[in-house]
Amino acid sequence: MSENRQFVENPLHLTDIFSGGVFYFKEEVVVESESLVVGESVVVNPNLDEGMIQLSIINLFFDQRDEQFSSEINLAYTKLMSAVKINQESVIPEDIEKVYSIGNSSYSPEILGDCLAPVIFVWSDLEIAGVPNLYCVKPTERGVMLRFPSFTSMCESKEQKMKVWQTMQQILKFGK
Repeated sequence: MSENRQFVENPLHLTDIFSGGVFYFKEEVVVESESLVVGESVVVNPNLDEGMIQLSIINLFFDQRDEQFSSEINLAYTKLMSAVKINQESVIPEDIEKVYSIGNSSYSPEILGDCLAPVIFVWSDLEIAGVPNLYCVKPTERGVMLRFPSFTSMCESKEQKMKVWQTMQQILKFGK
């Protein structure tokens, strides 16, 4: 912009141009396992195999009660997934995958098989090793993991629905 001598009084007017965000990375770069640590930010940088399936969202279910949704719960799931946005863009249903790990008490990347996604929602009322606390975030080698109560439990509580929605909006930074 400086070469054209364009000046903007309010830089907020430029937010549409940079809707994906503007990032500053310090010079210091440290590689740890499969994550690239740049300054204070962690960028997930997995070694992609040719056969990896890239999705937008993976929903990982650990609880028995989420194995089979009733028609009412399934409708709520469809509505929620159609409303979620990543980088201010809606996610198409084909880019959302359900992965079941019923009965497991710990997370490992092998649970996801050959799937990779920038966002992994973990739905569980149980304490799962390797998974963040409720409503918290953790970067992993397969994507950023967000933990919520089991989907069925969430649908039974208005407060939990609101908390899940607000957390999704805050973490994924999409409008209300």
